[in-house]
Amino acid sequence: MSDISKVKNRSAGASGEGPRVRLVSWLHNIHPGVAMKLGMILVVCIATLLIGASFILSSYLSRELQVNALEMIKTNTRIFHNSISNEFQRVTRDAEHYSNVYINNYQNVAGKPLRYMDSTELKAVLSNPNTNAHFTELTSVFASTFILQGEQFVRVSSTLLASSGNTATATALGHDNPALPLLLKNKPFSGVVTLFGKQFISHYEPIADKYGQVVGAVAVGFDVKQSLQPIIQRLLNVHIGKDGYAYVLDAGFEPGRMLVHPALSNQQAINITDANGFKLFADMLEHKNGITYYNWVSGYGTLPKTKVAVYEYVEGINWIIATTNYVDDVAKSSNLVRNGLLLFTALLLPIILLLIAVASRFLISRRLNRVLGIAQTIAEGDLTVDVQVDHHDEIGELLSAVETMRQRLHSLVGGMVSHANSVHQASLHITEAVDGQASTSVETSSSVAEITSTMEELSASSTQIAEHSRAVVDIANQTLDDCNKGSESMSQLLMRMTDIDTDNQQNMREIMMLGNKSTEISRVMVIINSVADQTKLIAFNAALEAASAGEAGKRFSVVAAEIRRLADSVTESTVEIENKISEIQNAINRLVLNAEKGGESIKAGARACKVSAEHLNDIVVTAEQTSTAALQISLSTQQQKTASNQVVMALREIVVASNYTSQSIKDILVVSQDMTQLSKALKEASSSFTLTEAEA
Repeated sequence: MSDISKVKNRSAGASGEGPRVRLVSWLHNIHPGVAMKLGMILVVCIATLLIGASFILSSYLSRELQVNALEMIKTNTRIFHNSISNEFQRVTRDAEHYSNVYINNYQNVAGKPLRYMDSTELKAVLSNPNTNAHFTELTSVFASTFILQGEQFVRVSSTLLASSGNTATATALGHDNPALPLLLKNKPFSGVVTLFGKQFISHYEPIADKYGQVVGAVAVGFDVKQSLQPIIQRLLNVHIGKDGYAYVLDAGFEPGRMLVHPALSNQQAINITDANGFKLFADMLEHKNGITYYNWVSGYGTLPKTKVAVYEYVEGINWIIATTNYVDDVAKSSNLVRNGLLLFTALLLPIILLLIAVASRFLISRRLNRVLGIAQTIAEGDLTVDVQVDHHDEIGELLSAVETMRQRLHSLVGGMVSHANSVHQASLHITEAVDGQASTSVETSSSVAEITSTMEELSASSTQIAEHSRAVVDIANQTLDDCNKGSESMSQLLMRMTDIDTDNQQNMREIMMLGNKSTEISRVMVIINSVADQTKLIAFNAALEAASAGEAGKRFSVVAAEIRRLADSVTESTVEIENKISEIQNAINRLVLNAEKGGESIKAGARACKVSAEHLNDIVVTAEQTSTAALQISLSTQQQKTASNQVVMALREIVVASNYTSQSIKDILVVSQDMTQLSKALKEASSSFTLTEAEA
């Protein structure tokens, strides 16, 4: 009766817990599977990493692009400054050269060297106006001859036009002219001077008599605007980025006048302000060199945007060269990079989710459902189910363990059925003999069987946990190996970036050597021009001598004309060669700009690779820690599995002992009715299992 009451109590408890079990089962059914949870976690982690990397990379690129843009503007300003300075120096050298040629004309007219003449003879020679006019006709530059009268140098001949439009003959050299104090000290002067409202790049050369006293002087010069017109036109054609440009501000002759500008050329700009009232051009005139930021309105109805200007002062010519561009143009590149990365992340996430879902479906979910179906079939009592191991991985090992469990349970139930029949037959003879002792034996045997079944289930669970722990250790070790390989690849990439930077520096040095060679060619062309000019003078003197010789000098005059024509051809050829050399030098400058820009990009890439390598090293350290922790977990689960197996073995020994006790009771329980009922109940319970026909 006690057994029957216990069965009733368990049935009542099961009926009371039924709704709770169904609720838990329903909640598990609506939740996604293990594979889907793993996929969702991976997608969230990948999305977080990609979005974070997008913002970090865009911020880094924005800073680097702004620095590179400012350096590029500085480099352009320096190149423009050097171009103007070089052009100014070239024109100055030309003026000095033509001054020597001009003095040689007077030397050829005179009968003896000028340095051997007294003051009277020198003044007579210098007062000849024909030499001056003929020189300007040949060279297309202005020339003036001065005679010292007291403390003033008076022009006795000149091709320079005064403010009235007439030739500036009989005018004195102004006291504000920087050449005056040097000429009085018998010293030459080269530089920019202002004559009759115009600026000229001039060379003044004093002329002294045989006693070393200054008697007069000669001056040769070029109009500043005409001589520097090519470099001004090149500056107007320069575009830096989308809206950047270069301009030139006069800081000497007319301070504040814009000499070169896309929109403000020849306008007075000293009072022009930005959107905040800042007089940026006046500030440039005050500081000469520097960097300034200002807010500029590009058109009517538009909002002001920040611009940056880098400016430098050009000595000698008193110009300020500046290069400007909008600051916002740099941020556009980083925004495009960030938006592109975010779009790439948005397009990549669904693909990753789909791949994870497909892989999880075929590799995990479908196979786990198969294992679950087999386990449910065995739980329902069907021990004839066919278990096939398809792979030798964790799930395959789980199937193998289920098959082993099924075989053992099949053998156990078959033996239990056979023994139940024997016990039932024997108990019919001993039902009435030992009622109390048989009842106690049944209760003990039932309790031990329940404990044994529970511990076997616990042992199977420990086995599964141990198998999964080994899988975690293998995955952690594989992750560590992959991280080490990635770190080695990043180190090789950093070495390659260093090699590319070295090659780029070598290319820049070769380009600079090429520029030096072109400069040496320019020097040779100067010598050729000097020889051509001397040839012209010789031809001119020969023509004069032929004219004075009359009929006898006609043939000599033809020869002189041919020599002069040959000298003109040489001059034209050297001019073309100088233009080609100038184009080569400009191309070299552009190559230097591109090489410097490429070098900065290579250095930025190397720094980015270095940062990535450091992050990858941190990941390697974390992977090592994960592998160690997984190994510790695996060892603990192995110990738990061993302990569970020991408990199961002990319980099985108890079962064996109980069976021996039951066998002993059989001999003395000849008339035990309780033993008969127990064997009958055992037979009914074993009938719920499905076995093969032979074993049944």
